Amino acid sequence: MDSKIMEALDMVLPLVNQITGEDYQISLCDRETALKTWKAKGFSMPAAVPGNKLDRNNPALAAMMDAMEKNKPSVSIMPKEVLGIPVRGILTPVSEGGEVVGLVVCARSLEKEIEAKEKIHTLDERLNDSLDSVDSIAVEAKKLADQLADISRVAKTVSEKVEEGLKKVSTIQNNASRSNILALNASIEAARNGEAGKGFAVVASEMGTLAQVSGNSAKEIMQSLKEITEEVEKVTKAVMEANVAATTQAETTQEVTDNINDITRLVSDITGI
Repeated sequence: MDSKIMEALDMVLPLVNQITGEDYQISLCDRETALKTWKAKGFSMPAAVPGNKLDRNNPALAAMMDAMEKNKPSVSIMPKEVLGIPVRGILTPVSEGGEVVGLVVCARSLEKEIEAKEKIHTLDERLNDSLDSVDSIAVEAKKLADQLADISRVAKTVSEKVEEGLKKVSTIQNNASRSNILALNASIEAARNGEAGKGFAVVASEMGTLAQVSGNSAKEIMQSLKEITEEVEKVTKAVMEANVAATTQAETTQEVTDNINDITRLVSDITGI
């Protein structure tokens, strides 16, 4: 080995795996002969036999000779079907004094890299599925919030109508009370008029009974309206609490969506390397 650079490579190449932390199979050749091969630990592939002449009849060796003749690096990927594992091969001509004096052949298994990309691709699909699910949840949460808002408006309207009803019932009660007093006064006057006031006394009695019935009915209606008001207040409170929960859910869902989008972008960046 007359070339200084080839001698230096002979010393450095055995250390490449240790320096890089990768597992390469490396061969060193001069223009005509395979000089040395350092095998990889995790895989094995055919290589030029050290000491043998490079032969153009062998396609792999012919590619090595072509790289030296053209003084142009070459990268190729052998699929899994060829060697049982996918391998990337790099042919790098070695120049000294403006002339090509040799070649470094470097091969690295792509099995773990492809496996990692496949897993990342699967993760990407799962994330997209999760994103679709979260989007659906967000849409439903928005619908729920809108429905709760509608219920809240209805409850408010009902509460207002009940309040109006209470006022009207209160008016009826006041009128019934006044009618009852008038009927009582009329009965007293009828009694003073003796026989002439008997007919009027009957009317006054009926008016009193009607006033009493009206008053009792008004009380019952007012009690019912008050109970309705209490129930509406409970519904309104529950709706408000549910609305807050729905709003919080929508906000949380949006945060999850943003996080998944960030992860998806990172996965896309990784798979695109």
